[in-house]
Amino acid sequence: MCRDSSDRRVRLAVAVLALCGAGIASPCAAAWKEITRSDDGLMTFYGDPDSIVAHGGHVRVRLLFDYAQLQQDPDTLIEHRSTIELLAVDCAGRRIAPMQATSYEANMGKGRPVVRNAPVAEPALRFVKAAPASVDDKVVTFACRSRPGRRSPAAHH
Repeated sequence: MCRDSSDRRVRLAVAVLALCGAGIASPCAAAWKEITRSDDGLMTFYGDPDSIVAHGGHVRVRLLFDYAQLQQDPDTLIEHRSTIELLAVDCAGRRIAPMQATSYEANMGKGRPVVRNAPVAEPALRFVKAAPASVDDKVVTFACRSRPGRRSPAAHH
Protein backbone atom coordinates (compact mmCIF):
# COMPACT_ATOMS: atom_id res chain seq x y z
CA MET A 1 0.00 0.00 0.00
CA CYS A 2 1.41 3.39 -0.89
CA ARG A 3 2.02 6.04 1.74
CA ASP A 4 -0.29 8.55 0.02
CA SER A 5 -3.24 6.18 0.48
CA SER A 6 -2.36 5.65 4.16
CA ASP A 7 -2.09 9.43 4.75
CA ARG A 8 -5.44 9.93 3.03
CA ARG A 9 -7.06 7.36 5.34
CA VAL A 10 -5.63 9.06 8.41
CA ARG A 11 -6.93 12.46 7.23
CA LEU A 12 -10.35 10.90 6.54
CA ALA A 13 -10.47 9.31 10.01
CA VAL A 14 -9.56 12.64 11.64
CA ALA A 15 -12.24 14.41 9.59
CA VAL A 16 -14.90 11.84 10.60
CA LEU A 17 -13.96 12.20 14.27
CA ALA A 18 -14.20 15.98 13.97
CA LEU A 19 -17.64 15.71 12.36
CA CYS A 20 -18.85 13.37 15.11
CA GLY A 21 -17.63 15.75 17.80
CA ALA A 22 -19.38 18.65 16.08
CA GLY A 23 -22.69 16.79 16.26
CA ILE A 24 -23.54 17.20 12.60
CA ALA A 25 -25.59 14.86 10.46
CA SER A 26 -22.93 12.21 9.90
CA PRO A 27 -22.96 8.41 10.23
CA CYS A 28 -20.75 8.42 13.33
CA ALA A 29 -21.06 5.46 15.65
CA ALA A 30 -24.22 6.09 17.58
CA ALA A 31 -26.31 4.14 20.05
CA TRP A 32 -29.50 4.76 18.12
CA LYS A 33 -32.60 4.40 20.25
CA GLU A 34 -35.95 3.82 18.57
CA ILE A 35 -38.34 6.72 19.13
CA THR A 36 -41.33 5.57 17.05
CA ARG A 37 -42.47 4.04 13.74
CA SER A 38 -44.79 5.41 11.13
CA ASP A 39 -48.34 4.05 11.27
CA ASP A 40 -47.74 2.08 8.06
CA GLY A 41 -44.46 0.63 9.42
CA LEU A 42 -42.46 1.90 6.46
CA MET A 43 -40.33 4.36 8.44
CA THR A 44 -38.60 4.04 11.80
CA PHE A 45 -37.39 7.09 13.72
CA TYR A 46 -34.32 6.82 15.95
CA GLY A 47 -32.54 9.29 18.20
CA ASP A 48 -28.97 9.37 19.46
CA PRO A 49 -29.21 10.16 23.20
CA ASP A 50 -25.44 10.80 23.39
CA SER A 51 -25.77 13.58 20.79
CA ILE A 52 -28.18 15.71 22.86
CA VAL A 53 -26.57 18.97 23.94
CA ALA A 54 -27.96 22.23 25.26
CA HIS A 55 -27.32 25.15 22.92
CA GLY A 56 -28.72 28.57 23.77
CA GLY A 57 -32.44 28.28 24.42
CA HIS A 58 -32.81 24.85 22.84
CA VAL A 59 -31.20 21.42 22.60
CA ARG A 60 -29.67 19.73 19.58
CA VAL A 61 -30.19 16.06 18.75
CA ARG A 62 -29.20 13.73 15.93
CA LEU A 63 -32.05 11.72 14.42
CA LEU A 64 -32.04 8.79 12.02
CA PHE A 65 -34.94 8.18 9.64
CA ASP A 66 -34.73 4.59 8.39
CA TYR A 67 -36.91 3.56 5.45
CA ALA A 68 -38.24 0.04 4.85
CA GLN A 69 -38.40 0.75 1.12
CA LEU A 70 -36.02 2.54 -1.21
CA GLN A 71 -36.79 6.28 -1.41
CA GLN A 72 -36.30 8.30 -4.58
CA ASP A 73 -36.32 12.06 -4.99
CA PRO A 74 -38.80 12.75 -7.84
CA ASP A 75 -36.76 15.72 -9.12
CA THR A 76 -33.22 14.33 -9.01
CA LEU A 77 -34.02 10.57 -9.07
CA ILE A 78 -31.41 10.10 -6.32
CA GLU A 79 -32.19 7.01 -4.25
CA HIS A 80 -31.59 6.53 -0.53
CA ARG A 81 -32.61 4.28 2.35
CA SER A 82 -31.89 6.46 5.40
CA THR A 83 -31.37 10.05 6.51
CA ILE A 84 -29.49 11.44 9.49
CA GLU A 85 -30.62 14.89 10.60
CA LEU A 86 -29.39 17.38 13.15
CA LEU A 87 -32.41 19.00 14.79
CA ALA A 88 -32.86 21.95 17.13
CA VAL A 89 -35.58 21.37 19.75
CA ASP A 90 -37.26 24.08 21.82
CA CYS A 91 -38.36 22.05 24.86
CA ALA A 92 -40.41 24.80 26.52
CA GLY A 93 -42.31 25.64 23.32
CA ARG A 94 -42.40 22.01 22.04
CA ARG A 95 -41.07 23.14 18.67
CA ILE A 96 -38.49 21.69 16.26
CA ALA A 97 -36.26 23.11 13.51
CA PRO A 98 -34.14 21.06 11.09
CA MET A 99 -30.51 22.21 10.99
CA GLN A 100 -28.78 19.81 8.61
CA ALA A 101 -29.44 16.46 6.93
CA THR A 102 -27.54 13.81 5.00
CA SER A 103 -29.16 10.90 3.16
CA TYR A 104 -27.39 7.56 2.71
CA GLU A 105 -27.64 4.78 0.15
CA ALA A 106 -28.10 2.07 2.81
CA ASN A 107 -30.22 1.61 5.91
CA MET A 108 -29.21 2.91 9.36
CA GLY A 109 -27.02 5.73 7.99
CA LYS A 110 -24.66 3.32 6.30
CA GLY A 111 -23.19 3.35 2.84
CA ARG A 112 -22.28 6.30 0.70
CA PRO A 113 -23.83 9.72 1.45
CA VAL A 114 -25.95 10.61 -1.59
CA VAL A 115 -27.49 13.96 -0.59
CA ARG A 116 -26.20 16.57 1.85
CA ASN A 117 -28.24 19.61 2.80
CA ALA A 118 -26.27 22.69 3.79
CA PRO A 119 -26.40 23.60 7.49
CA VAL A 120 -28.97 26.22 8.51
CA ALA A 121 -27.48 29.13 10.48
CA GLU A 122 -28.93 29.76 13.96
CA PRO A 123 -30.70 33.03 13.02
CA ALA A 124 -32.36 31.32 10.03
CA LEU A 125 -33.83 28.37 11.98
CA ARG A 126 -37.56 27.96 11.38
CA PHE A 127 -39.20 26.32 14.36
CA VAL A 128 -42.47 24.43 13.87
CA LYS A 129 -44.83 23.49 16.71
CA ALA A 130 -45.06 19.73 17.28
CA ALA A 131 -48.68 18.58 17.08
CA PRO A 132 -49.82 16.49 20.08
CA ALA A 133 -49.21 12.72 19.67
CA SER A 134 -47.37 13.27 16.34
CA VAL A 135 -43.95 11.91 15.38
CA ASP A 136 -42.57 15.42 16.01
CA ASP A 137 -44.11 15.38 19.50
CA LYS A 138 -42.40 12.05 20.24
CA VAL A 139 -39.09 13.49 19.00
CA VAL A 140 -39.48 16.52 21.32
CA THR A 141 -40.24 14.21 24.25
CA PHE A 142 -37.20 12.07 23.45
CA ALA A 143 -34.82 15.03 23.13
CA CYS A 144 -36.10 16.92 26.15
CA ARG A 145 -36.31 13.95 28.54
CA SER A 146 -32.94 12.52 27.46
CA ARG A 147 -30.94 15.75 27.53
CA PRO A 148 -27.99 16.10 29.92
CA GLY A 149 -29.02 16.74 33.51
CA ARG A 150 -32.37 15.00 33.05
CA ARG A 151 -33.37 11.45 33.87
CA SER A 152 -33.65 9.08 30.93
CA PRO A 153 -37.16 8.21 29.65
CA ALA A 154 -36.75 4.69 31.13
CA ALA A 155 -36.40 6.26 34.59
CA HIS A 156 -39.92 7.69 34.29
CA HIS A 157 -41.67 4.28 34.14
